[in-house]
Amino acid sequence: MDRTKRNRRTVLFGAVAVAGAAIAVAGCGSSSSSGAQSTGSGSSFAALAYNTWCTNSKLCTYTSKGSGGGITDWTNGVVDWGATDSPLKPSELATLASTRNGVTPIYFPTFLGAIGVPTNVTGATNLQFSGATLADIFDGTVTKWNASQIAADNPGVTLPSATITVCVRADSSGTSSNFSGYLGVESATFLTKIGPASKQPTWTAPHVIAAVKNPGVLQCVKDNPNSIGYADLADVLSAGDQALLAKVKAPNGTYVAPTVPAVTAAGTTAKVTQPIVPKTLQASLLNSSAAGAYPITITTFVLAYSNYQQAGESKALAPTKSFLNYAFGSTAQNALTALGNAPLPASILSAAKSQVGTLK
Repeated sequence: MDRTKRNRRTVLFGAVAVAGAAIAVAGCGSSSSSGAQSTGSGSSFAALAYNTWCTNSKLCTYTSKGSGGGITDWTNGVVDWGATDSPLKPSELATLASTRNGVTPIYFPTFLGAIGVPTNVTGATNLQFSGATLADIFDGTVTKWNASQIAADNPGVTLPSATITVCVRADSSGTSSNFSGYLGVESATFLTKIGPASKQPTWTAPHVIAAVKNPGVLQCVKDNPNSIGYADLADVLSAGDQALLAKVKAPNGTYVAPTVPAVTAAGTTAKVTQPIVPKTLQASLLNSSAAGAYPITITTFVLAYSNYQQAGESKALAPTKSFLNYAFGSTAQNALTALGNAPLPASILSAAKSQVGTLK
């Protein structure tokens, strides 16, 4: 696709569909038609970090719209790279191959983050949950705040008999995929009711409110008494709402709060793996066995074409590589902690840097 036309499509989409995101993108620098900048879209989980990197480096522009939206934009050549928190589904891989002349995705892990569980419960703060209890809440097995499962996780806490409102993502979301995947690991009943990890789960709780992107879910929790949701730690910290976050039970039986040190601890168990499909460079960090690790720690990824020339996007190759090289440099990685995220473990960072050189 002609580079100028593609940039016009990117600007138009951002202006019409996501006005707020368009403002953020404008702050990243000038139009990428000069070839100096790359364009990306997708994960709201990664938005704070990517927009910070774009602003600081002037190497990119980024539109936050959820992992599903980023995958679609990237597949269609609207942007140079996509951003997702979960691998492509078989149907998405098939669409990519048919649309982009048979290319496959290469996944670049960029940093570690936590999926927090914010709550707004009348008369009850500093709550904590096992994974099984969270699964019971989100699949509708537990519908009242004073249920025995919640009480068992919170001894001595006075819980209301109020109905639980569950706040979830309305858009196609990598955060939803990782959170539902975690709940499926914790509960066979959840798997039966809702199924395996999905960017758009069919939630079966009786009182569900859907909101757009992670900040939308957080706002839903704040606006609705006796509610619970899931959102990335970085957005919760940015909003100043860390007091809403619950602790989650780790494999060793302790309850761990989502913090940057707890995310960093989870990264110590990261392993460099390179399966043929998908080539993600990393095994799951959910329920890390490391001491002090937060159980719902995940990695987010930049999606690149295995062959930009074959994909018909040769002009996007150099700007994409420039952005990735910046992302894996010390300036970008060192900026993450202040944003509520954690840098990549050394082994993953080294592998990711090396993988940039395979792009063509």
